[in-house]
Amino acid sequence: MIKKTTPVQIVRRATLGVSLVGLIALTVLHQRMQGIPSIDALDPFGGLETFLKFLAGGEYIKKIEPGNIVMLGGIVALGVVLSRFFCGWFCAFGALQGVFGWLGKKIFRRRFIMPAKVDRVLRWLKYPVLVAIVYFTWRTGELIIRPYDPLAAFGHLSAGLGAVWAEFAVGFILLVAVLVLSMLYERAFCKYVCPLGAVNAILGRVPIFRIKRTASTCISCSACDKACPMNVDVSRPDAVGSPECVSCMECVTACPTKKDTLNATIVGKRVKLWTVVAIGFGIFVGAAAIGQATGMLRFSAQSLKERAELGALAVEDIKGSSTYAMVADSFGIELERLYRTVGVDPRLVPADAMIKDTGRLAGIDGFEADAVRVAVAKILGLPYAGEGGESAASAGAPVAQPAADAGSAQPAATAGFELEGTMSVSDVATALGAATDEVIRKLGLPTGIPVDKPLRELKDTYGFSMPDLKARIKE
Repeated sequence: MIKKTTPVQIVRRATLGVSLVGLIALTVLHQRMQGIPSIDALDPFGGLETFLKFLAGGEYIKKIEPGNIVMLGGIVALGVVLSRFFCGWFCAFGALQGVFGWLGKKIFRRRFIMPAKVDRVLRWLKYPVLVAIVYFTWRTGELIIRPYDPLAAFGHLSAGLGAVWAEFAVGFILLVAVLVLSMLYERAFCKYVCPLGAVNAILGRVPIFRIKRTASTCISCSACDKACPMNVDVSRPDAVGSPECVSCMECVTACPTKKDTLNATIVGKRVKLWTVVAIGFGIFVGAAAIGQATGMLRFSAQSLKERAELGALAVEDIKGSSTYAMVADSFGIELERLYRTVGVDPRLVPADAMIKDTGRLAGIDGFEADAVRVAVAKILGLPYAGEGGESAASAGAPVAQPAADAGSAQPAATAGFELEGTMSVSDVATALGAATDEVIRKLGLPTGIPVDKPLRELKDTYGFSMPDLKARIKE
């Protein structure tokens, strides 16, 4: 006999489906339209990373929007009140794993269970992953998880496998592994690796929401255990206190006793399932409403022209979805000069082409939008040092009109400069208004070192460390 899906679970599945379809739609549109946020601006974990950078230096990570912090705030509030409700009801990546889990059941006709001893060890893995991400984000001020993030790889699939492999090779391998594992073990990524799941698991230790069991009416059928997508032990304890509970309430709706054996409780008092759902939606939608009211949460970014009209245009506002014509017009730069400074042939890359398509159109491997930001800063004489290493003078500084002598960049004060591993020798030279050979001598690097590759990729080959370079640049 096929068990009928309850209304609560229909709503939950519909919510997850809308989240997944919405994410896919936005990531596809991002590749084809201007002003649509990237997957980086939709990933709530990026809110934690950019929040750390904001605390450290008063700036946001460039690929992240303030809306990420709004989403993070909503998730934190949910985590305190309803444990991992976000994971069970709103997470698009969890929904994607659920789809592959459903396919796995259809293909293999069974649900596999990880051996208990292995499972207990693997459940702890997400916590050191979280600690490592927090630590390196705080140290570098970069979106450190991005190249390894399976969600970021998934969000760029519409750009083509070649583009995904070039930028997210590790993330793509992890994405494939996660989806294959999810066909065998439900929500494998959520259980063992997800750093946001680790955050919510920690918040879920606050005992506000719990599923409680009435032992006197329990028939020990284990239907609740079988229904739980996170393999939480429900049928034996008096209350489900596991940090792995995603508040999906599958166990409650699967219980066959019809005697309220399993109940949702808030601060120890029994509540109806729809009350829990209403509270969960109220917190999350309320956070989104606050974000909209404050202008922090947007699903379409302000154009460069709009930023210029507000007097708040900055180099950092240039996105991969910006066009060369848009950049030149908004910053008051001659289009021909912009192409020349970037080093791109306008015959291959039209003025109305999005910057992120430059590599594909011009055959330039690894081309990043940051090359255009650096070029604009050079033309206007701004001390912008490149992705992850801009000085305080340029971060968020409004740009009105080009400098009177726009042909020569003014040297930046070393005191306001922070060297980062993502920067190349050329980036440092541009930021400091110096020649590359002067930078090489200043840092004590060998003369044959590539000047266009990130320093952190060269340190092992050429035998230097980033702390040493940071000390030398300040001498």
